[in-house]
Amino acid sequence: MAGTGESEGDKPTYSAFLVDLDSPGCRVEAGATPMSGEHIESDIILEDCFVPALALLGEEGKGMRIALGRVTTNRLLHWPTVIGATRRALGLTLERTRHRKVAGGQPLLMLQAIQHKVADGATELYAARSMTYAALAALDQGADVRTEAFMGKLLVAESAFRILDQAVQIHGKEGLTQGNEIEFLFRKIRMFRILTGTSEIQRNGITRGLAFPA
Repeated sequence: MAGTGESEGDKPTYSAFLVDLDSPGCRVEAGATPMSGEHIESDIILEDCFVPALALLGEEGKGMRIALGRVTTNRLLHWPTVIGATRRALGLTLERTRHRKVAGGQPLLMLQAIQHKVADGATELYAARSMTYAALAALDQGADVRTEAFMGKLLVAESAFRILDQAVQIHGKEGLTQGNEIEFLFRKIRMFRILTGTSEIQRNGITRGLAFPA
């Protein structure tokens, strides 16, 4: 996308376009490395790169609408990743609590405090997964799910973070140790409270969708 002029009120307008990565003046550079350590983004640099009119995507000056329309789908597509990682963390936590012995030689899972943490995590995961299925089914049917996307992103990301936080707590020192899968999953899941909009932005979007429906 690029700024291509000003609209009424002196607000900038943007246009979207497609460029072949092997075009002269176009190069791809490694982006910032997030806390998970995964390389999930890159920067496309256009320097003295000729972009013909035929490369325009959609209408001139309507690029922002295209970008924001894609964000809704991106939010929805993040959910399965979060759900899968959270389910894995819950499974690892159950495995640990079954085999980790406490005073008296009984498994950690026999402590009611631990049972409640596991029960709460499983319940939140079930709710997040159910919302995921419902929203994606509605999207497949062509429904406008912008508000639902905000809701789901908020609930899925926040629920997953709480579950992973408790998983780290239950794993103790091992949960804090680099190289442990729970430690990696915690760092991975933490990012989703910010990716495609922070939780605060999701709440703004929910309120806007409820107060000013399209």
